Amino acid sequence: MTAISITLIGLHTFVAWVLIEIFVNTCHKLTRARYVLFHYLAVLGAFGVVFSFYYRFFGSGELFWTTMTAFGFMVLFEFLVFRYLYSGERWFFNWVDWILPIFLSVSAVYLVGGFVV
Repeated sequence: MTAISITLIGLHTFVAWVLIEIFVNTCHKLTRARYVLFHYLAVLGAFGVVFSFYYRFFGSGELFWTTMTAFGFMVLFEFLVFRYLYSGERWFFNWVDWILPIFLSVSAVYLVGGFVV
C-alpha cells in the first residue's frame, strides 16, 4: 500500500466521518429509537457511498488493508476530536452509540469493496 493510497483512504474516511458528524449534530433531537435507527442507516449510507467512489476510482483489490486503514483513520479522528476539541460529556461512548456504528462503518467499507472491486 502506497502513501498516496493511504492518504486517499484517509480523505475518504474523513469525508464519511464528517457526514456522520453532521447527522449527529443535526438529528440529536429525534426520539431515541429514531435517532439510533437513522444513525445506523446514516453510517452505512455515508461510508457505503463514499467508499464506493473510492473503490471505483482509486481502489485496488486490497479490501482487508483498505478496511483496516479506514478503521485506523476513524479511531484517529475520534481520538483527536474527543481528546482535544470536544469538551462536553462523553455519555455516548457505549455499545449502541459508538462501538456498533464503528463496526457498521468498517463493515460498509469492506462490503462495498467486495461488490465494486
